Amino acid sequence: MKKLFLPSLLVFIVYYTIIDKPTQNKIEEKIISYTQEDTSVVEESETEVKSTPKKEVSTGGGSIKKGRSPEVTDYFNEVVMNTEFGGPRKTAYTWKKDMLIYVDGEKPEYLMDELKRIVGELNDIINPIELKIVSSPAESNYTIYIGSHVDFKNKYKLLEPQLLERNWGYFELYNNSGVMYIDTYRNGDKTSYKHLLREELTQSLGLFNDSYKYPESIFYQGWTTTTEFAPIDREIIDMLYNN
Repeated sequence: MKKLFLPSLLVFIVYYTIIDKPTQNKIEEKIISYTQEDTSVVEESETEVKSTPKKEVSTGGGSIKKGRSPEVTDYFNEVVMNTEFGGPRKTAYTWKKDMLIYVDGEKPEYLMDELKRIVGELNDIINPIELKIVSSPAESNYTIYIGSHVDFKNKYKLLEPQLLERNWGYFELYNNSGVMYIDTYRNGDKTSYKHLLREELTQSLGLFNDSYKYPESIFYQGWTTTTEFAPIDREIIDMLYNN
């Protein structure tokens, strides 16, 4: 057992809302994610949590290939088939159509370049759908807002706007659409902006949970500013979309 002073805590909440329309009665899943500034001292257990690897796991698009290593399969189960507060998922969430990304708010060149790099890397991994950056809201089904949390809250109708008060990164995801933001006012580290952009966008693809297993992973539960996918990240993204 050791104590860590963490500048950030990642949290996920899952909401289920019944949509009742004359021509449509269905359950729509709403997933909220946010990166919370936290200066409290927390305890981290050094005991590894063991789980039983499975040869196959049911996902939204198929099942995990049997040739995957137990380590990769276990990490997939943890990151994709779980949410922090919603518990285990019966099926994985995947986009069924292209993610069309519109950037709103501030558009610093270095972050736009970073977004293009992230989108390119994800498209190299994912085959069934493609991520594209579009030039207008009308073309999009996913919005990235860069700037002030106050401006973001005022402009978009959010499910939990109060969560923005102490959060630097956040997304709300609906069935094949969503919105996210990166706070560039209360956090002055440009590297962390790049990290949050990569993490929140990637998690919006259906990789909702975090883990303490791999510090080099973009899905690491503790605060990091990594701006690259770890090899195991690429494997579980590939698992989710390319079975």
